[in-house]
Amino acid sequence: MANQEKTSIGANGLKVKDFATIGIFSAIMLVVFIAFSMLTGASLFFNMIFNAVCVAFILAPFYVYMSMKVHKPGVALIYNLIHALLTALMMGPFMAPWFIVGGIIAELSMLGKDSYKKITRIGISWAITSLVRATHGMAEIWFFKQAYMASGVSQEQIAVQTQFYTSVPWVLLSCAATIIMAVLGCIIANRLMNKHFRKSGLIK
Repeated sequence: MANQEKTSIGANGLKVKDFATIGIFSAIMLVVFIAFSMLTGASLFFNMIFNAVCVAFILAPFYVYMSMKVHKPGVALIYNLIHALLTALMMGPFMAPWFIVGGIIAELSMLGKDSYKKITRIGISWAITSLVRATHGMAEIWFFKQAYMASGVSQEQIAVQTQFYTSVPWVLLSCAATIIMAVLGCIIANRLMNKHFRKSGLIK
């Protein structure tokens, strides 16, 4: 009984091993994101419009596996809270609420029994999470421009962000493509889960 109390945290039933799984996969996803961003970083246009689109697809299998492995409420929220913390550390606290609110919305989309075992629900939460990532650069220009400028970002980047993130067609293209690729990534990830991980018993 005492051991159960020590390894369970909160009413959602998450245990230490669950937090460890979320932490490990969040770290892996961060490394993949950074590596991809470094490879494509020479093009500001690509980073503004298509980075989040590609990342939504590339990281989907990691998110799906993490969600199905833990299969308890809190995964989407914790993943986004980690992003909020990293954003606060790297850029300052002004953008952290964007990821916190996004994480709450993503977690609310998972309300209901066994939602973390259902690919449709996981796909919705990942689409929301990916959209939060895609629009955070837009929010920097729309709502937090002064604080963003004070963070030390180059004038060239601000000019490019302002150009594309105040253009309705580019904003709609980026958001729509992000959602499509997030969903497509989850569909492919689910096939991988069925083919390789469920049969082996790694996920239930």
